Amino acid sequence: MSRIPEFLRWIAVACLLVTAGTAGEVGWDERLAGAFSNRLKEVARELAELAPELDALPGIPLDNQGGTGGYASFCPRAAPVGDSRCVVEVRWPTSAVVDLVALVPARRYDARGLDAQYGMPDAFTVELIDAAGEVLSCVARERHTRSHPVRRGHPFVYQVSPPLAAAGLRITADLLHPDAEDDKSFVHAWAEVFAFEGERNIATDGEVRSLGGAAPSAPWHWKPAFLVDGQTPLGLPEIPAGDHQNIGWLSQGRAKASEAASLTVDLGESAVVDAVRLFPAKRPTSDLPSGFGFPRKLVISIAETSDYADRSKWSILAERELRNPGHNPVVVPFAASRGRYVRVEATELWKAFESYPAFFALSEVEVLAADQNLALGRVVRSPDGMPNLFATGGRYWSSAALSDGFGPDGRLVATREWLTQLDRRLQLETRRFELRVETERLVSGWRRAGLTFLTVLGLAGAFLIVALPIRYRVHAHRNLLQVRERIAGDLHDEVGSNLGSIQMFADLAEGRSGPSDDLKRIQRIAAETVSAVRDIVWLLRPQGGHRIGTIEHLRETSSIMLEALDWKFTANEAAWQVELPDEATRHLFLFFREALHNIMRHASASKVEVRAEMAGARFQLTITDNGVGIAPERLERPATLHALRQRSEALGADLGIDSQPGAGTRLRLSVPVASKRLRQARSARAAAGNA
Repeated sequence: MSRIPEFLRWIAVACLLVTAGTAGEVGWDERLAGAFSNRLKEVARELAELAPELDALPGIPLDNQGGTGGYASFCPRAAPVGDSRCVVEVRWPTSAVVDLVALVPARRYDARGLDAQYGMPDAFTVELIDAAGEVLSCVARERHTRSHPVRRGHPFVYQVSPPLAAAGLRITADLLHPDAEDDKSFVHAWAEVFAFEGERNIATDGEVRSLGGAAPSAPWHWKPAFLVDGQTPLGLPEIPAGDHQNIGWLSQGRAKASEAASLTVDLGESAVVDAVRLFPAKRPTSDLPSGFGFPRKLVISIAETSDYADRSKWSILAERELRNPGHNPVVVPFAASRGRYVRVEATELWKAFESYPAFFALSEVEVLAADQNLALGRVVRSPDGMPNLFATGGRYWSSAALSDGFGPDGRLVATREWLTQLDRRLQLETRRFELRVETERLVSGWRRAGLTFLTVLGLAGAFLIVALPIRYRVHAHRNLLQVRERIAGDLHDEVGSNLGSIQMFADLAEGRSGPSDDLKRIQRIAAETVSAVRDIVWLLRPQGGHRIGTIEHLRETSSIMLEALDWKFTANEAAWQVELPDEATRHLFLFFREALHNIMRHASASKVEVRAEMAGARFQLTITDNGVGIAPERLERPATLHALRQRSEALGADLGIDSQPGAGTRLRLSVPVASKRLRQARSARAAAGNA
């Protein structure tokens, strides 16, 4: 018994959850699934655990980060074969031990928006090769890459385990995607290829060979050398590291691009350096291009003194003419040199618009010694730098930003670490997508279950609403029939028996003392009462095989009430099968008894004829006597035959009266019979005929 309240409680909870309003963020279906599905709770818990780790990982930018486009070639077939294959090889000068390979998909911006996977094959193979081009190892064999639900420009990162000495890398396109502008041409494109030996990218400035396919028509954006220039569309190698106040350094504005600007890094002590890495500043407004403020030409020099007035003490390490790198770091290598102060002088500044000043701007400067940044945390000065300036978000342009280890949006890390964390983000985003799909599947299943439950509940409620009253009525009708049967039995057994005894004693008294008007009256009243009781018993008893038909009962009533007269009762075959509703039958019997009473009391008739017949859809009863008749003026009075007229109206029947003084009376009653009753009568006749 204790289970019943628990079951009802669960039903109540389910109804409450299903019928709860959807004004909040969580719908009723999610509430229902959350209340009953343990798996959904596990999924929600895992999603919550993924969130903080994802927040700590770098993201894939959607806006244009500038820089070079990369490598691209066009093939005539989606699945190149033989001489028509689309292959690109990267060779580095000397064999090196490779332990990690990364491929960055190319991007294209057009009127349709961003295509973050432009030219990426739907299937491709990556292999390490030796100096002769022979395959040393298959690094990866990718299939259905474009159907990945969350990749959207994420790099492909492969650990090479165990590390392998190789002279190059080969990418073979097995299934290409059609060009958006020409569906008869198929594109094979990549933004950048990385091959790491430890922290060193040995693919930088390597030899790129395109085997098969045609070169694109935009060499300024797509060029084999761009595949290994270190520039990607993914922005600076930054990872989230909380808020930091400095976003970069900005020189004073110059009227002309040729007005030089410079900065000097104090390493704190004399050291041997071999390269400078420059990180572009983040554009301050969206209408400026990526790479804002990066110098067009620069000179890097080194000295043991900070006095730049004595040029003889400064050694020039490198002079470069640079293109805009977008939001990509630029490494300027040079021969190893010793010194304490490293000066970076922009001899031609960035100036994109005639009416806009020229600037020299960076977010970070690194002075490298065998890939180690010696400038981290050191003092950077500029003789013509601007004082601290406010930037968006409450941050500053400051010379301190040049050596704090931060880019404009996060902490700067090595390229290898950055790519590895981007790959980790892809794994987590893929898992999050799978969990969300599973969540939707679980919620959808519980939604269907909830709707099914409500539907079944509604149908059950509707059934109960309909069935309970019917059941009650059937039960009440059964009880009524039992009561009627009991009353009928009592009337038949007690009252009928007593009336029969009265009639018998009256006959005996008449036999002993002779005929008497009083005895005749007693006999007549007793006979009529017996007949009335018989009618009542007949009406009270439920219909069934033991009950005689309506016509048979009319005939028996005639035999009792007309016993002293010459009477005749006839009926056609259809009339014997007629059964009227109980109420109509009662009115018919009362009409018939009243008509026979009138004959016995008032007509002084010696002969009576009764005729019952079915004519079409009407039951007709005709009663004819040879009595004294009724005068026309009396027949017109409302009180004459008033009881017969009332019964006729109750039956919805037509009543016809033909009578003349001294010529007797004829009553014609025509009762409409419903078509359902006629069909039942016909079925009964057919059954009787078959029997």
